[in-house]
Amino acid sequence: MTKQPEKRKGSGVMMGTVWMMLLRLAERSIGLVSTLILARLLTPADFGLVAMATAVLALIELMSAFGFDVVLIQRKDADRVHYDTAWTFNLLFGIATAILLIAMALPAAGFYHEPRLSWILVALSAGALAQGFANVGTVAFRKEMNFRKEFYFMVSKKLASFVITMALALIYRSYWALVGGIVTGKLFSVWISYRIHPYRPKFTLAGRHDLFHFSKWLFISNFVVFLQNRSADFILGRTVGAHGLGLYNIAFEIATLPSTELIAPLNRAVFPAYSQLSDNLPELRAKFIEVFGIIALTAIPVSAGLACLAEPAVLVLLGDQWRSAIPLLRLFTMAGLIGALQSNLHLVLVAIGNPKANTMVSTGLLIISMPVFIPMSLYYGPIGAAWTFLFFSLLGLLAIQKVFLNLTGIALKDYLATLWRPFLSSLAMAAILFGANDLIFIHTGNLVRLLGLVFLGMLSYSAVIIATWKLSGKPKGGEVIVIEFVHKRWYKITGSQAV
Repeated sequence: MTKQPEKRKGSGVMMGTVWMMLLRLAERSIGLVSTLILARLLTPADFGLVAMATAVLALIELMSAFGFDVVLIQRKDADRVHYDTAWTFNLLFGIATAILLIAMALPAAGFYHEPRLSWILVALSAGALAQGFANVGTVAFRKEMNFRKEFYFMVSKKLASFVITMALALIYRSYWALVGGIVTGKLFSVWISYRIHPYRPKFTLAGRHDLFHFSKWLFISNFVVFLQNRSADFILGRTVGAHGLGLYNIAFEIATLPSTELIAPLNRAVFPAYSQLSDNLPELRAKFIEVFGIIALTAIPVSAGLACLAEPAVLVLLGDQWRSAIPLLRLFTMAGLIGALQSNLHLVLVAIGNPKANTMVSTGLLIISMPVFIPMSLYYGPIGAAWTFLFFSLLGLLAIQKVFLNLTGIALKDYLATLWRPFLSSLAMAAILFGANDLIFIHTGNLVRLLGLVFLGMLSYSAVIIATWKLSGKPKGGEVIVIEFVHKRWYKITGSQAV
């Protein structure tokens, strides 16, 4: 590959962070709008049926989960042979995936007791085959920190899939809209990859040894992640069917928004700082307490508020046909909060060179949770599966906390000090919201109720968190960082100090 002139490191990282945050915002905004619109046009069974198919697709694609793009970025000496070899393997894996999808069409339909699934898998095979031809040269956008082009490339793919899916949904009101959007997105991705990057790959396997030497460990990691994220699709698809699986997946997606949209960008931004402080544990501990305080200050009230507002939120955003998702949403908001809290613990462990701890805890939980998850979903449906997921999420948080505190030397009292004020303030907010819902907004429409309760929740939480912080003697923590940030922004905008 021809290398681009080296950019200044500081400006490159800074602009890269901005572009990646914009990419995350754009992708998730498109995805959220798509979900909200499609929830009105399609049924929970439509979503569940496609979730079954994509679970089978993801299982087959595991054979290609070697992360060759990560290898090409990680290797400073990666040349054309490595890029061509990566493209060749992607092509071979794409062909194999398409063939296996067709071969698995009837067995998968029999496993799920869903005859419609067979033709969906055949349709998805076209997208899998096309994806194998994608231009591997686009990996250079990230390697050379050309995040502007990476942004355009990723957003254009998402928009193409969104437009086609919306058009098909409006015309056919069927699960084929989701399938068409997936296949179209992959076809467009291949086309735009050659339009946006001049690299033209050639068929070769000459660099296979260099690629597999590193990527075999990525394969193991990706396999564990797959089992964690997609095993529920196989189990629930079999035990409760397409309708129950659709309710489960949409409730989970909405409930985990605090961890995926609010906390993930913060984690990406702070990880380099953790890595730089890995040899200075006292400073690393101080930095973690600051960051974890901000996470607790944000994620706890958002998750608690979403749990309180589950009913009007579902009815306004998704519609009455999703009413059965309300109890699932309440449970998953707590699981999403757990994920938000423990995500930063994982980052610190990786930064200090102990990623094995994360993998061991995750693998252990997976082994002990599956024998419980299956009968709970079989006898109690999606709600049983959600309770099981919440219980083992909490168990995982307790386990990773113990490992984390032992390895980092952070005192338990310092750790808990970042949590008690947000928890207490969120409990007070929840009590106010439940009271207002029964006394003030009981006879109002769902939209008015939702907007009124959101405003009341923000106001009550802010008041209680400030009061508890002042009564505690104004200790250093997330509150101080947020207040200082607001003061700086206010001064920058108005030229005067905030009161």
